[in-house]
Amino acid sequence: MKRLATLLLTFSACTFFYHQSFAQVGFGVKAGANYLAGSQKIQPDPKDPPTNPKGLGMQFGGYVEIPFSDLVGLRPELVFSFRRMKTDNTNTTTYTQADNVTLNGMPFTGTQTILTETDQRLTYFQINAPLMLKPTEGLRVMFGPAFNFLMGGKQNTDVTTTVKGTVTNQGQQQSVESESFEATKKKGSTATRNFKKTDVAAFAGIGYTLEVGLDLDLRYYRGLSTTYDESAGSSRYRIWSNLVEFSVGWTFGG
Repeated sequence: MKRLATLLLTFSACTFFYHQSFAQVGFGVKAGANYLAGSQKIQPDPKDPPTNPKGLGMQFGGYVEIPFSDLVGLRPELVFSFRRMKTDNTNTTTYTQADNVTLNGMPFTGTQTILTETDQRLTYFQINAPLMLKPTEGLRVMFGPAFNFLMGGKQNTDVTTTVKGTVTNQGQQQSVESESFEATKKKGSTATRNFKKTDVAAFAGIGYTLEVGLDLDLRYYRGLSTTYDESAGSSRYRIWSNLVEFSVGWTFGG
């Protein structure tokens, strides 16, 4: 009888603590904006390097808040992240008479400037697993890893070629100035060529949850592995992602 009473008491205590812990678990959804600023490394150093990739995107997803105590917990998240990387590259070549360049069959001296503008868009499935510290009620500090899985993307490239200079026609010099424009669009695997299918980042941030459930979140991600890696002969071009996110969400329970 004593053993039965002990078992019943133990079962009741476990059930009580289980329900208490479960009642503290919070679920939520969030959406917001992100800003990507890439860090690039090109070997060897080019004469006219492209600008650092950057762009404004968005994300949305859901999260679970699992408290271990009033001060420590976990906040696993599943997120769809839409990112943008815009770069510009200007290449100017100067031609003299010694180069023997012709334009429309006539000797040409002057400059040719090629402006390449690339708008790269990427879609990621993102898994975050931050440790959560709560120094005060509602306020949290987070840090942990983020795993990014590339799902797809598209790429728009605009090339503007400007020619300025002079041509020699029957011994007389004439000024010339012309501009041409070409646009290309890529989708699917052709648009994400040389982008890593998986990359890892570390992030830190702060957040605040109001009593009504409104959740505000600001964080910074630093890429630990390359997002883009292209090799051609002896040259290599790599990009690491730096990402700032701001989200607004709603927490249920907790």
